[in-house]
Amino acid sequence: MVLLQKEETILKDKNKNQQESGEKNKPGENTVEIRIEESGEEKYSPVDEKAKTPAQEKQEPTMEEKVQAQLEEKTKEAAENLDKWMRLRAEFENFKKRMQKEKSDLMKFSNESLLAAMLPALDNLARAINHGKQAQENAFLLEGVEIIHNQFLSILERFGVKGIQAVGEIFDPAIHEAIAQEESNKEPNRVLAEVERGYRFHDRLLRPAKVIVSKPKVENIEGA
Repeated sequence: MVLLQKEETILKDKNKNQQESGEKNKPGENTVEIRIEESGEEKYSPVDEKAKTPAQEKQEPTMEEKVQAQLEEKTKEAAENLDKWMRLRAEFENFKKRMQKEKSDLMKFSNESLLAAMLPALDNLARAINHGKQAQENAFLLEGVEIIHNQFLSILERFGVKGIQAVGEIFDPAIHEAIAQEESNKEPNRVLAEVERGYRFHDRLLRPAKVIVSKPKVENIEGA
């Protein structure tokens, strides 16, 4: 590009000089054109390594910063793992306690169905004793039945079975089962009689007591 511009400039200057002097080339004369050749090689200017793009201008993290970032990441990961471990440990402890309680309850109440099945026989012994007392016959036989009845009660109590007090108590639907009502001078919902005794097995209700409950007399209601 530079060479062509030089040649064009030389030709223009030559033509201008010829016009001013009025000289013309003679026939047969050769026109010698002097060309000044200059090296077309452009000077190479190395790119300044310091002149970088905006993305390159941002400094790369140092080794210390990299180590610090990795340390923070691992510390966070360790904290998360510790939290997960503590949660799993708490769940496992709760599971152990629940299994121990279920095992204890299983052992504690394993005889529940057997003891409940014995209650009707105990009821029949109690009825026989009451009937013998009313008849006032066979005193020796009645005494023997009472001994057997007390032995049954002692065995049941040893295994955690206890009778429920009902007569004279306020009716409680949690432990009492009302089968009838009778007019009485006593306050309403007071247990007047026990038809079938109730029992507890440890802290559970083995069988509710079947009772007769009081109710106000009719004349008392009309007088009020």
